[in-house]
Amino acid sequence: MTKRRLTKRPSEGFVRVALFLTIALAAPLSLDARAAGPEKASAPAKAAAAEKAAASSTPAEVAPAPYIYNPAGKPDPFRPFIEKEIAKKKMEVKKKALAISPLERAGIEEFRLVGIGGDERHRTAVVEQANGKKFYPLFVGSGIGLNDGRVVQILSDRVIVEEPLGKKKVKRLVIKLRDETQDEGKP
Repeated sequence: MTKRRLTKRPSEGFVRVALFLTIALAAPLSLDARAAGPEKASAPAKAAAAEKAAASSTPAEVAPAPYIYNPAGKPDPFRPFIEKEIAKKKMEVKKKALAISPLERAGIEEFRLVGIGGDERHRTAVVEQANGKKFYPLFVGSGIGLNDGRVVQILSDRVIVEEPLGKKKVKRLVIKLRDETQDEGKP
């Protein structure tokens, strides 16, 4: 059998020797710099040492004062951007300005009840404008008049309309099919 030669590689030995020499030569230099003190140190080292001395000579750091919110002159962050009451008023103004049906553009007094049709469960009334040119059908829940009146009930001879006066008060108006004044003149 052949014997193998156990030898170290030359590059490994060289690296080890170079590392040893670097550490051995650098160690005394760093000890001399530490022992020399600030007199032999360079200018940047002197500046750093002066800053440390100044920082250590000041009293203990004072904690910053707690933040206190002062709302004077600032908007409330929790208040809604749109005021609910103002928005409701604007909607009411728009409703009155843009009445959908012609029945809501004139007062109740300007309409005359012409006829009522249907059975007891579902009745329909017909009203005529004061000038006699146009006829309009009325159902329960129909809007009529300038004051947001609503048809509440249609009976066989009359129509009952409710107009709101306030938040809880309601004014009931009755539109009759035949006026008593018209019946008096006829035999």
